[in-house]
Amino acid sequence: MAETILIDTNVFVDYLRNHPPSISFIESLQGKSILFSAITETELLAGSDNNVPEVRSKLLQMLFTLAKVDVSNPAALLAGDLCRKYHMSIPDAIIAATCIQVGATLITKNKKDFESIRELSLKVPY
Repeated sequence: MAETILIDTNVFVDYLRNHPPSISFIESLQGKSILFSAITETELLAGSDNNVPEVRSKLLQMLFTLAKVDVSNPAALLAGDLCRKYHMSIPDAIIAATCIQVGATLITKNKKDFESIRELSLKVPY
């Protein structure tokens, strides 16, 4: 069975800024099922670059090709526990909880933000 991956916001930010390692990484995933959290969508859309309609359109077109995981009630409950237990930011806790709930490996550059969570599978992409 293929590994399910969920990509963290920072990897998408690099990709949208044409950072070569991120572009290579994302291109290496062609044909695989890639997930992202609804929280990641919120974080990406909050960026001031999205004041430019073409940038916002590019972002939304990219996300449209991937599978978004909405925040379920069980993930929200788990995120609260993770936030309290590991002293995490709420967005990071929701992303981690979402990964755990769907059985995905989190792909992030911010290993230190997540590595203490034993229930979470984690990989650094580049």
